[in-house]
Amino acid sequence: MEWPTVVVAVAVWGGWIAMLVWHDALPWPLVLLGFALLGGWYMSFQHEVLHGHPTPWTWLNTALAWPPRSMWLPYRVYRDTHLDHHANELTVPGIDPESFYVSPEAWAHASALRRATLRINRTLLGRLILGPWLGIPGLVISQLRLAARDRSLQVMWVMHVVAVATLGWIVFGVAGVPVWQYLVGYVWFGLSVSYVRSFAEHLAVAEPHTRSAFVRSNPVMSLLFLNVNLHHTHHALPAAAWYRLGPLSDEMGAAEIAAAGAGSYRGYWQIARRYAVRPFSQPVHPLADRVTS
Repeated sequence: MEWPTVVVAVAVWGGWIAMLVWHDALPWPLVLLGFALLGGWYMSFQHEVLHGHPTPWTWLNTALAWPPRSMWLPYRVYRDTHLDHHANELTVPGIDPESFYVSPEAWAHASALRRATLRINRTLLGRLILGPWLGIPGLVISQLRLAARDRSLQVMWVMHVVAVATLGWIVFGVAGVPVWQYLVGYVWFGLSVSYVRSFAEHLAVAEPHTRSAFVRSNPVMSLLFLNVNLHHTHHALPAAAWYRLGPLSDEMGAAEIAAAGAGSYRGYWQIARRYAVRPFSQPVHPLADRVTS
């Protein structure tokens, strides 16, 4: 039993329930901020759970992270695509399901508007503002296409719709949260919070250099992201609990390894100063001979 993660689970759920109960007592900007932080934190917790934490019982772990509080992302889809991300070659479009790159062929067939959108999405501000409007529909559409020929996925999506309807009744009907506050704060801004972490965590560099970055951040951000900002360490030891990643990083010299590859950063302010309006990288995967789609 991993008690630090159990404490996080209690805080993640307790904070969400508290926001539902007391949202009327807060000014709406604080409601949006609270929902955004809770939305990003819940995704961090779901990420921890899909890697096998915090209890010895898979059914209990799943029960803690399964409810679709974001409304758009079924836990099974997040689990399966993320584990594929770990199992396949990082950053390669068509192989890595979490890649933000496109293949040369896709770029060649893209319209001028599509190319401009892809470039904007490679800046930090673009990722935070525009990214959810691209990521959510893109993932849902691709998954529904897969479900068209997969009975188990069809059942999963039906269960997801029922769960979202139930959650909507609780949030909007029972708790009385304004629809716009939850959709903007928790769904949109919550994903934006998660995108802060993922923005610079992978870079397409040639082997043998690591394609996973390393960000040393302050305790608040590290707790919000459950230390997955120490991304090289997480990919090297994906089964390690979040609270062990700091010591393990120091033991393996993860910051130095990442500095020679995808990058090592002192914090997210450094990333923001560099890439707020400047592209982190070009949209086309640079190792064209390794791209298969």
